[in-house]
Amino acid sequence: MSESLSPLQRLKLIDLVNALMQPDFEKLVFAIAAPAYLIPSNFSAQGNRSSALLQWVESPTGCGLAVFLETLEAIVPEALEKLHLSPPKTPVQTSTPSSAPISEPPAPPASNVDFNLDLGSGITLEMVYIPGGRFWMGAPDDELERDEDESPQHKVTVPPFCMGKYPVTQRQWRAVSLLDDVERHLSPNPANFKGDDLPVEQVSWYEALEFCNRLSSHHGHPMRLPTEAEWEYACRAGTDTPFHFGNTISPDQVNYDANYIYGNGNKGTYREKTTSVGNFSANGFGLYDMHGNVWEWCQDVWHPNYKGAPSDGSAWVTGGTQAWRILRSGSWFDHPRDCRSASRSNGDAEEHDDFIGFRVCCTAPRKQATAPRA
Repeated sequence: MSESLSPLQRLKLIDLVNALMQPDFEKLVFAIAAPAYLIPSNFSAQGNRSSALLQWVESPTGCGLAVFLETLEAIVPEALEKLHLSPPKTPVQTSTPSSAPISEPPAPPASNVDFNLDLGSGITLEMVYIPGGRFWMGAPDDELERDEDESPQHKVTVPPFCMGKYPVTQRQWRAVSLLDDVERHLSPNPANFKGDDLPVEQVSWYEALEFCNRLSSHHGHPMRLPTEAEWEYACRAGTDTPFHFGNTISPDQVNYDANYIYGNGNKGTYREKTTSVGNFSANGFGLYDMHGNVWEWCQDVWHPNYKGAPSDGSAWVTGGTQAWRILRSGSWFDHPRDCRSASRSNGDAEEHDDFIGFRVCCTAPRKQATAPRA
């Protein structure tokens, strides 16, 4: 896909973006990890909504025109055709209808695109490639200790993306806190439980966004919080049991309040604090600490159930309780039921607690084709 547009194509692109209704415009802004302030406060007013957005897209901290056009095509089918551009070639996915709520493990990707972000001073942030696929989001009716906010169970298609191998650590947070501010200041040592390899906590949703924006500005690749659908899909890693490792849980597998049990599990040591990231086994995607340790912020606004939820893996940012954002994973402080793959909670976007952290995501980078040797 070309990184440049003709003047006529640019005019058509502006018209397309300006014609978007508010939900689709918001979906576009959040999908490319653009700052939320680019969404007009008075959306009903006629005006050139695309001006500020395109200016950010093509800025040094923006996502770039190719990512923007590809995202727009996903939201507005045939958008590239209207601009007389060729869409990226993707394999056609077919599926066999099924009435049983069974997750579908994705086929192995043709090329994994794991990568590390260099944060300076030998500190890196490891990103894991998550292949796209379909899964049943939410808890089935017969899952032990399920909540009503985990229903109705619904099929979601998730495009490929990359996710942090671990929750963001205090070492990584401190390195990024030294980068230039984008929208707000970040305290270099906010956590209650101190340790370089412990997950950072006492971080609000807005501060987690600032972390992502600074990474985007520093590295030129848009970083963001995961959508709720991406988070659950990544946690399950092709499984449909309450936990990615099975039907019950033990303190040898997860950091939670082990004074309580789930199913036929056993009680154990309640650690009463966070543990170093990577202390337990990874799931099938190679992600650590997806159950317990710290709750993790997602992009989505809180809704009390999944009625009307997106089925394309995007963030649900319209309606709901706008001041509250989704939390996933459970934590060291919580009962085992709260650590299930389907479990969900919420927090005020300004909230700080020593059981809340986050991990980062981004659109999967494309691998450059290698020229054949002469």
